[in-house]
Amino acid sequence: MGWIFWIWYGIGAVLLLTIGVPKMLDFSNGLFLVFYALYALSLIRRSQPQYNMSDWSVSKRESITFSRLLMAAVLMWLGGMALEWMGVHTGWPFGEYEYSSILGGLVLGVPWTLGFAWIAVVSSGILLASGRAVTDSMRARLLRAVQVGVWIIILDLVLDPVADARGFWTWGGDSGFYGVPWSNFIAWFIVGGVLSLTIPIIRLDPSVARQSVFLYQGILFMFGLLAWQQGLIGSVIAGVIGIALAEGSYRYDRRQQVSRI
Repeated sequence: MGWIFWIWYGIGAVLLLTIGVPKMLDFSNGLFLVFYALYALSLIRRSQPQYNMSDWSVSKRESITFSRLLMAAVLMWLGGMALEWMGVHTGWPFGEYEYSSILGGLVLGVPWTLGFAWIAVVSSGILLASGRAVTDSMRARLLRAVQVGVWIIILDLVLDPVADARGFWTWGGDSGFYGVPWSNFIAWFIVGGVLSLTIPIIRLDPSVARQSVFLYQGILFMFGLLAWQQGLIGSVIAGVIGIALAEGSYRYDRRQQVSRI
């Protein structure tokens, strides 16, 4: 799945940063979200679930079952879409906004691909926040949920202003962060953290952890460049900080894991 995503990413980045995506290729915007979600899920699938054991070296070497991952993905899609439907029609909890059809056909005012956006963003946060917990307990999941929420906010500080400027969706006011209300970021933090509870605590081998960081950094890099084009300097700064934090977190987690062996 990785090579499909990165090929799509590369072509999309070149088009977005130069001539733009031709109208006849609008469908590719929504497919990018689908490929992003599937790639992030495939990385989780390659991870190993943590059990209530104190030593990493004796953790059971199993991967997360396909059915379990599929159920979690369905719950994230439904949960994300339900909140989007509520947001579009009531303005709660994100704020007043409406979608265009650039990201795909609208279902009750929301592109069907938005559910995959939720899967992608939440899964990316889970992958980045999976380097430290060594047991699967509710306390561990709640602590990870907070970390996931932080990674999501950083991502959204870059993505949302760019998407608004590009016409993917439109916010109803001009307050907040480049017109994006602060309630949107609070909602993403809370909802993203809650949805992350559908995935057990996992451990990543070095290869998967590295790919997970590259995935997160790649999204921030592309949208950071788009933010630069649009003059959204605050989003550019958020992107640079996010890239640096992801790299620093990865290196710290690798050192901690080596010390436990």
